[in-house]
Amino acid sequence: MKTILILASNPNGTSVLDLDREIRDIREGLRRSQNCDQFHIELRGAVRPIDLRRLLLEVKPQIVHFCGHGDGEDGLILEDDDGKAQLVKSDELARLFEIFAD
Repeated sequence: MKTILILASNPNGTSVLDLDREIRDIREGLRRSQNCDQFHIELRGAVRPIDLRRLLLEVKPQIVHFCGHGDGEDGLILEDDDGKAQLVKSDELARLFEIFAD
């Protein structure tokens, strides 16, 4: 069974996103697929940069899906400890995912 880790973040001060709808659509699409019994979804919300490494270690996902704000090629917008926007740069994300690539 493959695990899909869905990371959701909609920090205070950013435009409001309908993350519940996006997550519902993912679940429904997977449920309708022929291979739905081969996947398990783990959902984590209000994700902070400090959570990323821990979640990858704990969940050991084969697929990671991010629901939230991005800043183009600069990176993803997660939350800081106060719930405000914090940029995680693309190169930092790439290094983190390289560590967990296998």
